[in-house]
Amino acid sequence: MNDSGLLLEKSYQIPFALFKSSFTAFQKKFVYPKTYLTMGLLAVIIGIYAYFVANGADSQRPMYCMIILVCAVLIGFQWYNPRKIRRNLMLAVKEIEQDNYRIRIYPEYLEIGTVLPPEDTSAENSQTDNLFDDTPEDNFSGTRIYYNKNLHITEYPDFFMIYQTKTMFYVLPKSAFSEEELEIMRVHFSQRLDKTFQQNI
Repeated sequence: MNDSGLLLEKSYQIPFALFKSSFTAFQKKFVYPKTYLTMGLLAVIIGIYAYFVANGADSQRPMYCMIILVCAVLIGFQWYNPRKIRRNLMLAVKEIEQDNYRIRIYPEYLEIGTVLPPEDTSAENSQTDNLFDDTPEDNFSGTRIYYNKNLHITEYPDFFMIYQTKTMFYVLPKSAFSEEELEIMRVHFSQRLDKTFQQNI
């Protein structure tokens, strides 16, 4: 890999509590607004048919009550599903809490990914490495993310959230970086992204 222009490289882990708070922030930004809008519309429908139940013909009341019940159930699903998704994801994250990650920041793009465990080597290869005093490079599996109008980065008090779509995001714990490194990131993101870099601190 050509390291020309590399601005910053850092390895880090994501504590469970931090991932939970970052995913909650992600849901508040992209999931809850739509959820609350849907719940509000269903509540309006319930109100309309509740009026019909109180003032309409007796023959129509069972149907109106059924519509109210269906809307109430849908409201319950809308409220419960984001919490269920978060709970299931947190159970999965528990299994990978100790994984190591790495970010590389270049002038034109970011590389973010997982540092995979080293592969087993034979005794012969090990002796060769010792002979030439070579240290094998980490097995790094990264995703390259170019700066464009679809890339958004938001700084929160404890982390940076990086996302291009409303279904996937990356989180960088600020505790893993020095103040100087954090300032490098702020200045660079601000210059490259302008309005799509936001600070929510």
